Amino acid sequence: MASPIGQDGVGTVWRAHDSLLRRNVAIKEIQPRFGEDGADMREARRRALREARSAGRLNHPAVISVHDLIEEDGRLWIVMELLEALTLKETVRHLGHLPIHWVAWIGFQLLGGLRHAHGAGVLHRDINPRNILLTGDRVVLADFGIAALHGDPDTLATVPVVHVPTFVAPERLRGGPPTPAGDLWSLGASLYFAVEGRPPRPLSRTPAPREPGGGGHPGPVARAGMLWPVLEGLLRRDPAARIGMGQAGRMLSAILHAERVTLAPPRLPAARLPPDAFT
Repeated sequence: MASPIGQDGVGTVWRAHDSLLRRNVAIKEIQPRFGEDGADMREARRRALREARSAGRLNHPAVISVHDLIEEDGRLWIVMELLEALTLKETVRHLGHLPIHWVAWIGFQLLGGLRHAHGAGVLHRDINPRNILLTGDRVVLADFGIAALHGDPDTLATVPVVHVPTFVAPERLRGGPPTPAGDLWSLGASLYFAVEGRPPRPLSRTPAPREPGGGGHPGPVARAGMLWPVLEGLLRRDPAARIGMGQAGRMLSAILHAERVTLAPPRLPAARLPPDAFT
């Protein structure tokens, strides 16, 4: 028996039970928005499904596990692990902002997941606070492969996925292809949101790519403190000047060391957040 547990820009998520393996799972129904029928559309769909299946082979604690990809009667379903978690967006909405050492720890874990995915040739393409899940002891990136399934500008003859533009790298807003550097910009924007309580540029569903809201420098910080060098390095407008995973990881590790935070998980907020959770 399935029951809906959430909905986002790319589909509905259902709670279900796998009777064969006797485990609870989450199922997301995806509705790809391809332009028109024809050979090009079939090729685009084939490429999208291939990339989504590649994402399903990822195996890392910071990446949500995909169990299966089902296509039936033109409908697509992704079967994945069921997590009891709050998104980073929900957590910041509840608390206003997160302390520096929490954000550094979250960023360090997410870098590990991204390094694993990029090493396997898989890009996320849509990292934002809605896709970052916080459980009791894990930080998890969700929706790998969804961008390709839903339709992405670089995929042949597709319509763009519903991104959150304020978390999309400037070069992508200008029409450039997705790259590992673009994922890192989006990660930096999400960490900026976590520590400052607001995105690095004004929220807008349709920013003009060449205007300040479409990829300008991040706004001034009030709470980032020692996180600022990491954020500034990840949020550089020129992808060639952006810091890489190795440097970002070393900088975050140094912050955690300075804050006397071990790499063991420090109990992240899950379903409930007591008023003094971060004091």
